[in-house]
Amino acid sequence: MFSLTLIQPNLRIPEIPTTQTLKSSTLSSPITESRPKRDEQRNNRRLLPSGFRLFSKKRQTFDVGFIDNFNSELPRENLSYDSSLVDYALLAEWLQSSNGMRLIKRIHAMALKCFDDQVIYFGNNLISACVRLGDLVYARKVFDSMPERNTVTWTAMIDGYLKYGLEDEAFSLFEDYVKHGIRYTNGRMFVCLLNLCSRRPEFELGRQVHGSMVKVRVENLIVESSLVYFYAQCGELTSALRAFDMMEEKDVISWTAVISACSRKGHGKKAIVMFIGMLEHGFLPNEFTVCSILKACSEEKALRFGRQVHSLVVKKMIKKDVFVGTSLMDMYAKCGEISDCRKVFDGMSNRNTVTWTSIIAAHAREGFGEDAISLFRVMKRRHLIANNLTVVSILRACGSVGALLLGKELHAQIIKNSIEKNVYIGSTLVWLYCKCGESRDAFNVLQQLPSRDVVSWTAMISGCSSLGHEAEALDFLKEMIQDGVEPNPFTYSSALKACANSEALLIGRSIHSIAEKNHALSNVFVGSALIHMYAKCGFVSEAFRVFDSMPEKNLVSWKAMIMGYARNGFCREALKLMYRMEAEGFEVDDYIFATILSTCGDIELDEAEASATCYLETS
Repeated sequence: MFSLTLIQPNLRIPEIPTTQTLKSSTLSSPITESRPKRDEQRNNRRLLPSGFRLFSKKRQTFDVGFIDNFNSELPRENLSYDSSLVDYALLAEWLQSSNGMRLIKRIHAMALKCFDDQVIYFGNNLISACVRLGDLVYARKVFDSMPERNTVTWTAMIDGYLKYGLEDEAFSLFEDYVKHGIRYTNGRMFVCLLNLCSRRPEFELGRQVHGSMVKVRVENLIVESSLVYFYAQCGELTSALRAFDMMEEKDVISWTAVISACSRKGHGKKAIVMFIGMLEHGFLPNEFTVCSILKACSEEKALRFGRQVHSLVVKKMIKKDVFVGTSLMDMYAKCGEISDCRKVFDGMSNRNTVTWTSIIAAHAREGFGEDAISLFRVMKRRHLIANNLTVVSILRACGSVGALLLGKELHAQIIKNSIEKNVYIGSTLVWLYCKCGESRDAFNVLQQLPSRDVVSWTAMISGCSSLGHEAEALDFLKEMIQDGVEPNPFTYSSALKACANSEALLIGRSIHSIAEKNHALSNVFVGSALIHMYAKCGFVSEAFRVFDSMPEKNLVSWKAMIMGYARNGFCREALKLMYRMEAEGFEVDDYIFATILSTCGDIELDEAEASATCYLETS
């Protein structure tokens, strides 16, 4: 009996790092504004009345001993020391070196006791120190208590909210920032706002920020890279490329942003071209670049180029990165190279849940269900936490090999972990039970789903059609349409298959009409299913009308039409279409030959009729 430990699906596709994390002397250094000069006596070590020594010149990091000494030497109730020896510059330096909120609060208390008025730059450093240590509540209290604030103050607080994923609070604070009438005065504020707009996403606001950047003529590599990243995240590939081309100076981050954008938007070839350009300009890719270009290779089935990227990964010694290894596995799997995928997996020193899910999904997708199940058993023995994608992949593996018992065990664990109402897991369970012939269990799962999408409905319709329950399949199609769910091409194909098997011509024509209104007839699978349905019902002329109007034909559509002619006794038309199929570059397989031989008997077709000579005889 399997015991699944499940986590909610919170997988993150490796993205390029946000520009907030870039190290720059202009944007990422501790907040230091024009601070007052220290007295010369500050260059020498001084003693407070309690015996505590002030720092001078060389900055030190506070440790536990210092905190304990501070506890004993400076009681909070009665602090007695010469305030002339303490100034805001020194306190700001302590804040930047501190490593605990307890110490920061005491430094803050010292500032409140020593000085009547707070200077802005001390408050800014205090907010930054609190953000660095994760205490946003205290940081906001400091922010609200400051009588005066400048752009650095607002930037520090907004950046803190963004750092911990609190986009709504950051946006609300930005609205207050605008109401106070403060202008954008530094590059870091632009970076924060662009990152905020890319996360929500707020495309129009981001464009306004871009306009402000143009007005004040911001020329900063990090800000410009943030602009490229913003447009890329919002799916505006053209704008991202335009912003990238206008950059006078480029770095790895900006190149990675456009490569990732091209890859996500399905422009894999463009991503590969950009990657080659990046190498030609002398930039070496980082882990995020490699993950993006490997995704492009997998989508374009560019196996040869993917192998070259793999060799670059080995030379650059980033093969130990778990995300790069997982991307390599995914690339090989989608290119059909399961053995290479497994080699990469076996060679990885570090594997996480995403890695295991990727290798299980690859084997399940390629039809190696038993291997997928074996890998899943190993994963559980190592006490790794499964996520929803892992569950979906292993359920597909169970369905592909008919492992109904294991599928039911997994279903029990899914219910135990209260994730049975997840639409993806529910749809896969419906597919599993239909695949194993358990239509009643599939129906029960479908009924329990709180929201049924096109995937879950299609799984039920396809399963009933495959099991010979045509009437139930068509009833589910009717219920699906009544629920306001629009069928997709796979739904139409499955329903038309049910109509063909039950020779329900009227319903088939209704589906034909609905598919035509929804512009689904251009799909080659829908067209092929219509041909099969009309031919099976004996309406060969309508089948040929659909065939002739198809903008694209594949082997299935040719075969459906030829089989339709042959089985309805139109042997000469079947032979003519077979020659036309060969003339258009499609290979006539043994199944077509065998069908024509068995149904047409001895048919002689002269050259004038078929532009070729054919004489078929049954022995």
